[in-house]
Amino acid sequence: AAMAASMRVIERTPEGVAVRAGQDEKFQILDNGSRTKASVLQISYKTGHLVFSSQEGVTVKSAFEAYKTVFFAKLTHVVGLDVSPLGNFLVTYQRPSGDKGEKNLKVWSLKDESAPVYEQPQKAASQDMWPLYQFDETETFMYRAVSNEVHALKCSAYGDGISTRLRVKGLDSFAISHGKFPKIAIYVPESKGAPGSVQVYEMSDFTSEKTGAAPQPCARRSFFRSSRAKLMWNASGNALLAWAFSDVDKTNQNYFGEQSLHYLSADGNLEQLVELKDGPIHDVKWSPNGQHFVAVHGFMPAKATLFDYKCKPIYDFGSGPRNTVQWSPFSRFLILGGFGNLPGDIEFYDKKADGKCKVMGKVRAACTVNCSWAPDGRHLITSTTSPRLRVDNGFKVFHYNGDLVHEEKVDVLLEVEFGPSPPGVFEDRPASPGKIGKNQKGGSGQNAGRPAAYVPPHLKNAKNKGQPSSNFSLAYDKKEDSPGKIKFQVSQRSSNLPPGAELATSKAASKNAKRRQRKKAAQAAGEGGGTNAGSNQEVKEEVAQVSKALEEKAALQVAADAPKRIRNLEKKLRQIEQIKAKPADALTPEQLKKLESEPQIRKEIESLRKECQ
Repeated sequence: AAMAASMRVIERTPEGVAVRAGQDEKFQILDNGSRTKASVLQISYKTGHLVFSSQEGVTVKSAFEAYKTVFFAKLTHVVGLDVSPLGNFLVTYQRPSGDKGEKNLKVWSLKDESAPVYEQPQKAASQDMWPLYQFDETETFMYRAVSNEVHALKCSAYGDGISTRLRVKGLDSFAISHGKFPKIAIYVPESKGAPGSVQVYEMSDFTSEKTGAAPQPCARRSFFRSSRAKLMWNASGNALLAWAFSDVDKTNQNYFGEQSLHYLSADGNLEQLVELKDGPIHDVKWSPNGQHFVAVHGFMPAKATLFDYKCKPIYDFGSGPRNTVQWSPFSRFLILGGFGNLPGDIEFYDKKADGKCKVMGKVRAACTVNCSWAPDGRHLITSTTSPRLRVDNGFKVFHYNGDLVHEEKVDVLLEVEFGPSPPGVFEDRPASPGKIGKNQKGGSGQNAGRPAAYVPPHLKNAKNKGQPSSNFSLAYDKKEDSPGKIKFQVSQRSSNLPPGAELATSKAASKNAKRRQRKKAAQAAGEGGGTNAGSNQEVKEEVAQVSKALEEKAALQVAADAPKRIRNLEKKLRQIEQIKAKPADALTPEQLKKLESEPQIRKEIESLRKECQ
């Protein structure tokens, strides 16, 4: 009942945007079929705003207020739209007309239609660059990137101009994290032989000074072969994925260039390359709760892997014809699909608490261009839209197990999505037992009775005639393991030491080895209790020699590790000195904790220096 009352479908055609009812009303167009003219549509699911751009102007409607118009501004040629996280501001970008001094990038208050609160000229804005302005979650500051700097402007006082700035040489793009204490990630592309990098800074690193030394990032990762990158924070703001792209693949395996995926923890404790299958990366998505992410990667048939927020692989979905992953709003269900030039197979999964993913159903939605989940987390909409495909336009709505709920044909469909629903209307519910497994071999019988794949005459009975047979399958990679949870094994890492050199062990390992040797020697002494005193003395001497050798080895290991440990601690002291130079009221809890650790760090450095002497 809740779904029927609140679920809406937003449809855009050349005639305009229409709102369709839910399942019980058979997705009929509301308001007597009326449409709002729109060449661009932007939906904010968090705030419930629908923003339309047409030749008449920009219109904003609130889905939480029965799609009532809440804002209108007479603007033409608007091609870029964005709504701030709390829904107080609207960003518009107009195609440049060529007039000198034209300010075509504007920020509007949705409570005031009379004039923009901020505006500036902008020559170009690509889809990769959008949005050009980013807000923190509390809408305290708005951020923009210029040459070698990121500027912060107070949302309550745009007229005061730039409040603070962060200088990073060569920056290309940035992303503000979520959470109460946001951080900023900055990507610097490869240039003049220097590697590209992703750097994470605290918001307290912003300064009002126009010149000065660049601050030290709290996390950083460098890598080659990258000309641009997509930065993706998780919902908690404690982990970042950097999807790096290079226009040229030096291995000559991919015409469209090379891609790599890098992981960084916000505190800088972990940064690594995400190990993926050879080939392109098709899709990467964080779960809405920020606890997991899925990557679809590799040459076809592509592989899909589930990772936790610490970049630990948990579940292997196996290989198949897929290039898309979509999470449901509650992070419980997800789909893997193969669209575009792939057949359109969709697999529905239920992610369990232990990391295992159970197949709930499979269906083929041929010619699908886009797909997305409904706010209730239990329905999926797929669409065939123009101009990607100009025939068989329309949309289908599926249940979370692959059952077809509704199919609608539209002459020319440009875009279709589920409409926003107010917070609290839907709750997270597990899959119904009767639904699971009902549709594992094709939704609503669509895959039933499909003819067998065509086999050329020269390959028929190839095994009997000794003819070569094809080993390639788009459905799965025969070399890959079957789907399932990933089991971890302690691998013996190969040493890079010269031949004959001994691999250094940790202090803990040395202590454990010494303890085992003592226990073994004591047992040997106990078993020889009936022998003469001379043999007991020999055992004691042997034990003493082994203990002395282990102690000397442990001491050498500590002495070898001490300089490296001292360098790391001195780096922390330099970061503490930078924190001390900042205003006390601007420090975060993490920075205050670092300040408290200063005496302990200095004491540890002194003890390590004594050990080195």
